[in-house]
Amino acid sequence: MAFGAERENGEAGVDRGAALLVVDDNDANRDLLSRRLVSAGYAVAAVSSGPEALAALSEGRFDVVLLDVMMPEMDGLEVLRRIRSRFGVSQLPVIMASALGESRDLVDALRLGANDYVTKPLDMQVVLARVGTQLALRRASEDVTRLAAQLRAAQERISTLLSTGGEAFLDFGRWARSMAEGIAETLGAREVAVWLLQEESFVAVAASSALPPAPSAVAQLPAGESLFVSGDRAVAPIRGPRGDLFGVLVADGKAEWDDIERGLLLGFAHQLGGALELHRMKEQLAAARQKSSRLPGATLTLEILYVCPACARCYGPSVRQCEDDGTPLAEPRNLPHRVLDRYQLVRVLGEGGMGTVFEAHDEKLDRVVAVKVVKPEHFQNATVRRRFVQEALAIAAIRHPNVVDLFDSGDLGDGSMFLVMERLHGRDLADLVRLSGCGTPAQVAALLRQGAGALGAAHRKGIVHRDIKPENVFLCPEGGGFRVRLLDFGLAKRVDGDRKLTQSGLIVGTPAWMPPEQISGREVDVRTDVYSFAAVCYQALVGRGVTVETDLDRVFVDVVRNPPPLVSTLLPAVSPFVDEAFRAALAKNPDMRPHDVEAWAEGLATALEGLPSGGPGWAFPPEGGSTRGSVATTVITARPPG
Repeated sequence: MAFGAERENGEAGVDRGAALLVVDDNDANRDLLSRRLVSAGYAVAAVSSGPEALAALSEGRFDVVLLDVMMPEMDGLEVLRRIRSRFGVSQLPVIMASALGESRDLVDALRLGANDYVTKPLDMQVVLARVGTQLALRRASEDVTRLAAQLRAAQERISTLLSTGGEAFLDFGRWARSMAEGIAETLGAREVAVWLLQEESFVAVAASSALPPAPSAVAQLPAGESLFVSGDRAVAPIRGPRGDLFGVLVADGKAEWDDIERGLLLGFAHQLGGALELHRMKEQLAAARQKSSRLPGATLTLEILYVCPACARCYGPSVRQCEDDGTPLAEPRNLPHRVLDRYQLVRVLGEGGMGTVFEAHDEKLDRVVAVKVVKPEHFQNATVRRRFVQEALAIAAIRHPNVVDLFDSGDLGDGSMFLVMERLHGRDLADLVRLSGCGTPAQVAALLRQGAGALGAAHRKGIVHRDIKPENVFLCPEGGGFRVRLLDFGLAKRVDGDRKLTQSGLIVGTPAWMPPEQISGREVDVRTDVYSFAAVCYQALVGRGVTVETDLDRVFVDVVRNPPPLVSTLLPAVSPFVDEAFRAALAKNPDMRPHDVEAWAEGLATALEGLPSGGPGWAFPPEGGSTRGSVATTVITARPPG
């Protein structure tokens, strides 16, 4: 293994000391590439085979790998596969080198997790530019990873503090002082002071002699992802998820702030606000329970729900074991077996952050329905209750054939809330891609038109979904084709509505499918849905997401900084128009995205129609059949609903 670190005529902007591994079986190519990289200021190790490359990676640390595709004994694709089994995409960038005309190899390399590629004969200016780009992205990823780890540690400390009850919460000040000191050191600030609001005055929790701003002034600061800097002092309000002011962070001795530093201080403020609101809600809940226990006749006559832990079937209290499989029933849930003496819960279909979805029998109309009920632990959470109401209002306002139908909604009287919706049969898009891979171009064209129709109807009502993801796009087999049904408007908001559900810069949605402005906690509009729907359709077409990262902090970096591979590099048959359509809808800047999701989808769908299938496409259970445990499947064509 040859290694060089001399610097000859180094170029500005080069990451001094960055270690590069060059893997090429051609002696002349390897020597030329190594010498040029060394002359540019990099430390370079050069090896001639795949096994040597893997051994070098086991023995030392490298920042970028330049890997030839065509090599004897072990080709570059196999080396890449083994690298990705040990290192994530942002942990160790890999740039593939391939001869012109070997596009199939490059497509395979990108699917396996290559970060970029260069073609032979090598243009060294292109090589140096792409190496520099990957190093810059890697540095950014490491910065975010480091800061995210600090935030995770803060969140874990807060969770531990709160889980042990009020006695531990009395130690909040000592913990806050420790965290504030660490964050001040990381930021290079003289001090990060923590002041909590008590009876209209700020009380020092972690602060020296510097005075805080007036509570009235802090209360008037706009909520959201904002840091207020004046001279060498920065102020970040501590607000709970509902926007209530709990205190203020004051960073002294620092005048210049970059985005990552702002994110660290604001993240600390958000975590404090969430912890303080949770503590207050626990106190309120305990007080309410104590008060209700003193009321005469404070008993609830209710047929409590039991659920089989094996098959998820629902029973009333008279049954001790599951009638289907004999499994003893679990502890009762704080829910009724029959909702409003009309909807008898039959089986758990799924559970999410907001609630549980049941299959149920509507005894009044003798039909099968789906009932969504808030989880018991959220009964006193006003934000969750409000989102439930918002989902009902959103669905009722849209009334579109590609949006799930809502039949009923209400309050059970004990604080829990419910929605009654149509029971769907089919699969969600996440399941389809996991089980069958990407759809055919014709299937994706139908998905585009129908899904965009649902979103367009919502947008015309002033409603932004905000959580478009494969799990919320359901495909029901219908007449040899499928009908798309858009689910879960629990995070929907009116474009002209208030911002209470997203105050304090809290992230609302699913990060891998969210655009940069939503990741950053900024205001969203219809262009947010355009991005998320485009990301869903991108995966449906090529079989991979716009990011392949799994760690949350790396997902953030990928979404904010890195565009996904062009569709044409993964599906060479598509036209340049397809690349341009996805590029526009997935633009990092919302001002560069189309506003009209239906017009965008129609143009893209037209470009996809007529392309070769390239594979079997998505398979579905027979029409009307259940997806649970289904084995028999039918491959269906793309057909819009009649």
